[in-house]
Amino acid sequence: MFEFEFEIEAQTPATRPPDWANTQRALFDLFADAVDRFVAEYVGADGEPLWPPADHVGVDGFDDVVEGFYNWPLVYAMGGDERLLEHAREVYEGALRRGSETETPFGHSMVVDEFEQCRDWFHLGEGNLYTYNMGLAAPEDETVLERAERFAGLYVDDETGNYDVEKRLVRGPMSGSMGPDFCDFSAYEHHPYGADYRWARHGLPWRDLEFEEAADLLDSENENRLFEVLDERCSKGDIPLNLNVTSLVTNAYLHTGDSRYREWVTDYLEAWRERTAENGGIIPDNVGRSGEIGEYTDGAWHGGYYGWSWGGYHYVGIGPTVAAENAVLLTGNRDHLLFPRSQLDVLIDQGIAVSEDPVHDTLYIPHKYGDPGDYHYDASGVLTEDDGEVLWRDGWYEFQPLKDDPYVFHLWYMSLSEEDRDRVRRLRDWGKRDWTRVDPRASDKHGAGSEYAWLAYLEGEFPQYPERILEANRMQVDQQLEILREEGGAPADVDEDYLRDRNPVFHRGLLQLTMGAPQPVYYGGLVMAQVRHFDPERERPGLPPGVAALVERVDDDGIELTLVNCGGQDRELVVQAGAYGEHEFTAVRTDGESDERRPESSAIHVALPSGTRVSIDANLERFANDPSYAFPWE
Repeated sequence: MFEFEFEIEAQTPATRPPDWANTQRALFDLFADAVDRFVAEYVGADGEPLWPPADHVGVDGFDDVVEGFYNWPLVYAMGGDERLLEHAREVYEGALRRGSETETPFGHSMVVDEFEQCRDWFHLGEGNLYTYNMGLAAPEDETVLERAERFAGLYVDDETGNYDVEKRLVRGPMSGSMGPDFCDFSAYEHHPYGADYRWARHGLPWRDLEFEEAADLLDSENENRLFEVLDERCSKGDIPLNLNVTSLVTNAYLHTGDSRYREWVTDYLEAWRERTAENGGIIPDNVGRSGEIGEYTDGAWHGGYYGWSWGGYHYVGIGPTVAAENAVLLTGNRDHLLFPRSQLDVLIDQGIAVSEDPVHDTLYIPHKYGDPGDYHYDASGVLTEDDGEVLWRDGWYEFQPLKDDPYVFHLWYMSLSEEDRDRVRRLRDWGKRDWTRVDPRASDKHGAGSEYAWLAYLEGEFPQYPERILEANRMQVDQQLEILREEGGAPADVDEDYLRDRNPVFHRGLLQLTMGAPQPVYYGGLVMAQVRHFDPERERPGLPPGVAALVERVDDDGIELTLVNCGGQDRELVVQAGAYGEHEFTAVRTDGESDERRPESSAIHVALPSGTRVSIDANLERFANDPSYAFPWE
């Protein structure tokens, strides 16, 4: 058994564990059994997913397959059964084989050297969540380590041409193992999405084309013309979404501690901060390979792929948020948050208050920027002119309440400042969002929304939240298992989403309750947490069998954490400050006592005899330590 300098022994009886503790442990058990059944029904005997079919030719969809099981290693790392990790490894290896055998229009496969050949970092960010979760689950796995370094090397080592070291820019909005020059919008956009999905619903990104309105793109000839323009204006150069690459590089640092990875992250982030300053404080959505803003858009700072004139802040906000989180983790300097905060404040300053609640106004902020023109398209919930046209004001348009994007929530979570908490309040959609309700239906893949109910719990407004979110997770598993029973096997027509749509594992409630952590930014963020638990007896991450955890307070001072041994055996566990040991315990009080002890350590050892519980009130110095995937006893 490992020895730790600071130890706590639980002494409070818990012969009748609280309901949340029993439900939490039952959920861990349910996930393992559900995944057994899921794999038996929906994965081939060789461990390979059933998509893509043998005759498929294309560049899209690999990330969707991985999203069907990406969170299994994460639930294992929180205390789930070994089967979750075993199944995840098997299906991922099968997916890699399948992807490496699937052709693209370019003469090479969809997956080359175990990494997608050339995709945007919206989708690469989603697919690589599995890679990051494996760092939490199995950092000692040599294959996991080797892939982490090799994948980061696609950008840091510059052998693929993905990254220009001198100009500090990613050389294309799509990149990967084959470099940035296999960006063909007709190959990607036409199938399975096409103009109906991409443009007629979102509006035109440019006003200088021959089209009168977005609906014109439903004509196949017009659609092909759009692909030509996309290739001319959007196939080269850097976009804010590429800041998601910082997670891939941070992942390598967490495995190795190699300073060149940290320097790459901070240098690339600083390059984008400089471009933003050059552009008057608004992040440009396209930068040419020369480093010039608007090089391919006639000098316009808007109009790039996934930029201000298409997806708007929903996409533009991803990269600055993710990169700032990673830079704070790697350096301990929360000044990096000034970057995403400044972009959010640009939108707040342009906002329009609308009375939708007897007491509070909802702030409608612009989500897009573009030149004057016809913006009449499907934009429900967006402010409009008297004639029904989408409101356009000084270039800004699509005024609506902040979507369920978690960026403002993550900004507060990383700073824990009252200033950022005020931003969360100011951007609350008072007309629609109930912060004291948990939706029992299976949420969408992004996991947005429940963070606000969790915040209400942390602030004392929603004390029932732990029971409600765990009950909702249980109902969501039951819904997925009912689909499995009704189908009686794999569906006749599988698509790239078939695993994701049926995945019976839901991790968000467990993240919040056991680690005091929000859902990571879904498009490629890393887990950021207050605490993490380890089982020293089994020498693995996660809560020991029978042990439940509940983080009851998160603020700038520290946390409150309750641990309960619901099982019939004595247990021991290690509580680490931060997901990567990046925080430091500076003072600890137990079971409501005023006397405090000062561990001055990133980990504490807790003995939990059977039928006991302990409440820990801990002060934290956040981002005080060098982060690492290493287990605390290492």
